[in-house]
Amino acid sequence: MSRIDALPADQGAVLQLLLRQGKDYRQLGELLDLDESEVRGRAHGALAALGPDAAPGLDDARRAEVGDWLLGQQDEAQGTATRAFLEGSAGGRAWARVVADELRDLAGDRVPEIPDEGRDDGAAAATAATAPAASGATTPAATETPDTAADGFGARDAPRSSRLGGALLLGGLAIVAVAIVLFFVLRDGGDDDPAPAPAASTTAAQPQAKVEAQVNLVPPASRKNLKALGVVLVQRAQNQDQIVAAVQGLPKPKSGGYGIWLYSGPGKAQWLGFFASQDDQGRLLARGQLKTPIAGYREVLVTREAKGNPDRPGSIYLRGPIKTASNTSGG
Repeated sequence: MSRIDALPADQGAVLQLLLRQGKDYRQLGELLDLDESEVRGRAHGALAALGPDAAPGLDDARRAEVGDWLLGQQDEAQGTATRAFLEGSAGGRAWARVVADELRDLAGDRVPEIPDEGRDDGAAAATAATAPAASGATTPAATETPDTAADGFGARDAPRSSRLGGALLLGGLAIVAVAIVLFFVLRDGGDDDPAPAPAASTTAAQPQAKVEAQVNLVPPASRKNLKALGVVLVQRAQNQDQIVAAVQGLPKPKSGGYGIWLYSGPGKAQWLGFFASQDDQGRLLARGQLKTPIAGYREVLVTREAKGNPDRPGSIYLRGPIKTASNTSGG
């Protein structure tokens, strides 16, 4: 398991969103309704956990500067100053190389190459002092195109679920689902509605929340021409199981809507509720407490329903097997 997988859920999700979507701290703060400083603090906390404890010549301010550079948060002048510092700091290069190696497992060539030794520390410090301060940079990363296929659904190099031993999520939808999970981790105030509902806006830090189950949703064989996909995550937070889901590509229904089921066969199906919100790209989103143990079910269904609280699943548009930590590790 990657060391990124072992990070607290809020820190790991911030790294994924910053690196895989090429967002800056301000943009991610707006997405998650957080202060820019909170996003930056979680990112720096993650990098500190990934790097070595000892780094001679690298104080907290320099560590933050190098962290911003590794995450693509500096403009050209600030990046030049940081590279000059690294060329002259053996301790800085050593710390940056360890962190960069971890980040490349997540973001590939979006992570910059660490420069070789180029000059002594004094010369590097003098060069850095003539450039704008980099520790507070909020400039967008140079590359802003998500690492997904042209239709937005590609599973190529998709981000990992934070606790499921390398199981792949589905490209851009996975990032959306991780963002919803991050709302749980950072802002959930306890939702008593068993049906999925819009993200909460109250604040309660839950850094130990973890993903316990994952479902990759695809059309059934009877709908092989349907261009739709989805991701469902179940996480444990505040001593509760919580479910988040994101789907895209479903045809707009003339009546009724799309809902979520836990399913093990005609005689064992549990209705969870309708998708309750939609983002500006047309993706359907849902979240809420999961009061029925997911361990008793084999898969998740997304169906079209004409009315609330149906007795049995309607027409199936997406389905996928439930992968928990235990059955993922077993293959």
